[in-house]
Amino acid sequence: MRTKMHRSKLAAILLLLSLTVNIATSVSTPVRADDRKTVRIGWHEPPYFITDQFGRQSGYSYEYQLKVAAYTGWEYEYVEGTWTDLFEMLKLGKIDVLSDVSYTEERSKEMIYTSIPMGTEAYYVFVSPNNTEITADDLSTLNGKKVAVTEDSIQKDFFKDWAAAHNITVDIVELNCDSEEAIKHLDERYDAYVTMDTFGSPETAIPICKVGSSDFFFAVSKKRPDLAAELDAALNRIQDENKYYDQQLHDKYLKSDENNKYLSNTEKEWLSEHGTIRVGYQDNYLAFCARDPETGELTGALKDYLDYASTAFVNGSIDFETVAYATASDAIDALKRGEIDCVFPSNLTGYDAEQLDLVISPPLMRTQMNAVVRESSQKEFLMREDVVVAVNEGNTNYDMFLADNYPEWERTYFNDTPAGLEAVAAGIADCLIISDYRYSNISKQCEQLHLTTVYTGVDMDFAFATREGETDLYSVLARVTGVVPDNVIHSALTYYSTEDVKTSLGELIKDNLFIISTVIAVVLLIILLLLVRSIRAQKKIVAEERLVKDLNRLAFVDSLTSVRNNGAYNEFLKKLQDRLDSGEKIEFAICICDCNDLKKINDQFGHDKGDIYLKNACRMICEVFDHSPVFRMGGDEFAIFLQNGDYVNRDALAALFEEKQAKMNEAVTDKWDEVHVALGIAVYDPGLDKGVSDTVHRADKIMYENKRKAKESGQ
Repeated sequence: MRTKMHRSKLAAILLLLSLTVNIATSVSTPVRADDRKTVRIGWHEPPYFITDQFGRQSGYSYEYQLKVAAYTGWEYEYVEGTWTDLFEMLKLGKIDVLSDVSYTEERSKEMIYTSIPMGTEAYYVFVSPNNTEITADDLSTLNGKKVAVTEDSIQKDFFKDWAAAHNITVDIVELNCDSEEAIKHLDERYDAYVTMDTFGSPETAIPICKVGSSDFFFAVSKKRPDLAAELDAALNRIQDENKYYDQQLHDKYLKSDENNKYLSNTEKEWLSEHGTIRVGYQDNYLAFCARDPETGELTGALKDYLDYASTAFVNGSIDFETVAYATASDAIDALKRGEIDCVFPSNLTGYDAEQLDLVISPPLMRTQMNAVVRESSQKEFLMREDVVVAVNEGNTNYDMFLADNYPEWERTYFNDTPAGLEAVAAGIADCLIISDYRYSNISKQCEQLHLTTVYTGVDMDFAFATREGETDLYSVLARVTGVVPDNVIHSALTYYSTEDVKTSLGELIKDNLFIISTVIAVVLLIILLLLVRSIRAQKKIVAEERLVKDLNRLAFVDSLTSVRNNGAYNEFLKKLQDRLDSGEKIEFAICICDCNDLKKINDQFGHDKGDIYLKNACRMICEVFDHSPVFRMGGDEFAIFLQNGDYVNRDALAALFEEKQAKMNEAVTDKWDEVHVALGIAVYDPGLDKGVSDTVHRADKIMYENKRKAKESGQ
């Protein structure tokens, strides 16, 4: 008996040692290039897999799989198809791995799921923008309608459960195509389509309601269990590397701002009854907000933010009225008295807001927080334990920031920022906290006082603050924070961070009196010497003036746009024709551009705005056709000579130009900041064109035809 037990224990120990060695080997041994596994992996629809017009690849699953391969050493063999077809291939073992597979008990019997999901997706019912029968306000309007879903998809099950819960009866149509293709047939073959929220768009598909959400996973074929353990290990390593990796990919590829562009029925009713939203803001707080001393109106990033948000919703607009207060504390007091509806900026924590009977919206803006310190103490500042920080009286935002992040610092209060900086320079305080977007406002004083900045390592969010119980107002403000793009916010903050530091002529003279006096004296002396020399050398001056005139005739640069002018254009065409006449074979195309409605801009807004309109158009032309010479032929017309790469990619570049025009026009509010340019591209054909002028003429005709089509379509 003992012998058997001894043998059993020995066998168990040997088995344990063998497993330990195998596991250690698999974990610690790097994959050699000749040992790399080839994995057949499914390639399906955007936004999981994307190939742009230039063949560059990206997408949620694509990036995730590259990260997995970094840890596993796998080499991928991509198999293209619809998700439904690839799902069947996975079950049959014709591919090894498929991404974006939601979990069900039934599916788990036919494939191996990873232990960690690769993300979460939400599913919505979408209808065509032209569909007025089905509305979000009355979901019963779905009754009797045809609703399409992807066959064998989890969203089909979610929708069936949702419809049953809401007593809705529909005719379900199962599809085997990608979502982009399915959306094209809304109103033709079916009334609604259930898919991910990322496919929503005011032009193609409007969301009606959310029917559910689900984690999605990598799924591995039952025939390749060897891959499952490696895939799980890689996913764990990715989470260790960056626990926010899934969220970052979601924000990059799956997050849809389009669904935020619709106000709910409740929100629209509240806005109709309430009217204008009154926003209180802290004065003299650029780049974020300030009262313009000349106009009395709001300026700063908040102005641009509210201007954009007021017209950002597809099914409604919001009117804002702004009121300036000396301090954030004064604005909060006004909020409590009911004088205003909300306050900006606020960075109160949930606890601090609760103590004040307030609610904080999602953040509108974020800023890096710096400590202004003496240059002599810059290196050791962050190592100090006892710190005295200068704070502006009434600035609750900085008070809360210090309470949350540096509660042990001793605070001493001053009337304003300049007084606080003086205290830091004098050694009364060790530092003053300030946003990096506001440093330019004090940079001059810091330079004079020998002060510099140290990054605290902490950022501060700025949000709206509202009264507790104002649920409809909070809902609207929360939706507003999701509709303004980050690039609008960053551009505004960058612009206004320098707007408050413009130096007047009087200040410049006062601060640099000695230098300016010296420069004036030197200039006067030089002028005197030049006058004396001019009397003695009149003939030489006349000759130099003639030379200058000759050079000016050769200066082929347009003074407004800085591209080549009409003289340069004619000279260029002449040389090009000479090359053709000499028998040289040249592949090229001519693109003629015409800026639409320049006269209307000039007449309505003035020629200075017309100049801005031309500059914006020219800038976009140069950005897209960045390898080709651009000429301003005069007025509102430009010409581009396309050769080499731009000639080969001319159609793609023309499409890219139209796309950039559309995005620009959506992002700006003023007509003169928009870009409306008609293009006409003609390829030089020796069989058609006797010379370059014929190619130009054909390009001009194509341009006018495109201009006519655009006008008829309302673009």
